[in-house]
Amino acid sequence: MFNTQFDILFVDDEEDVLNVSKLAMRNFKVFGLPVKVHTAKSKAEAINLLNTTLATRVPGLHLATVAFIDVVMETDHAGLELCHYIREDLKNKFMQLYVRTGQPGVAPERSVIDRYDINGYITKVDATEDKLYTLVKTGVRDGYFMGFSVALHEGLYGLIPASDSRQKLAERLTRLAAATQADPKGQRRESLDIRICHIIDDKMVAGVWAEGEQSALKLRDRLRALRGIPLSATGDTYFGEGNDSLIKIAASPENAEVYFMFRGTVPPPEFEIFLYHRYQRSIAALWKRAK
Repeated sequence: MFNTQFDILFVDDEEDVLNVSKLAMRNFKVFGLPVKVHTAKSKAEAINLLNTTLATRVPGLHLATVAFIDVVMETDHAGLELCHYIREDLKNKFMQLYVRTGQPGVAPERSVIDRYDINGYITKVDATEDKLYTLVKTGVRDGYFMGFSVALHEGLYGLIPASDSRQKLAERLTRLAAATQADPKGQRRESLDIRICHIIDDKMVAGVWAEGEQSALKLRDRLRALRGIPLSATGDTYFGEGNDSLIKIAASPENAEVYFMFRGTVPPPEFEIFLYHRYQRSIAALWKRAK
């Protein structure tokens, strides 16, 4: 996990509601990382945030994993229109959308749930600090899992045109890692700290590892000397210590032996290891077939 924070979008036309919500969430942490709240006072402001500050290079994915959206703002249904915009215009099916309303009669819960692709409905009266904490934590966990899965899928799809050459695969893997760190304008994103590398035949063939190849090889050797956790019956293994992780894909008739190493901002959750293992097996298979 390379996040330095988790971004939350809060949309409400009442300044006091925004301030109280930001105050309530100031000490929230998910996976040990702080939450950063982005606020908008209207549907238009929220759309601008989604297309600028919260945009990523992957279509349909945004930095905000959770959004709390007031129903009644510029119009009686501006919040619901924003939900529709996120799902249909931006094609973001993974952001966890929670509708908040102080006027339940304007947007009855059942009709909203049935008509709009949202993840939850909460009245402002029920929006206690404990309730917000529960929704933020579960929303970030679910949204991150889905977004991370899609990002890996997109990354793997992007490797297919380079799959005839190991040199091109290595170059593409390195570019993908660097691109993930950057925002749509190419500037380094402060909310991510990417440190990954692929080691094959005792060489760092791809990745973003600021300390250089020799440092990476030494860390690889130290990690693989630890007691590992089996990931498959064919010898794939996970090694971890603190924020440093190593996944070994064992050599086989289908796969090259590949070491994938990453240094996160926090120790990786189990689902991240699960997804990375399957992603690296695909890379090991592509490498085996490439020339």
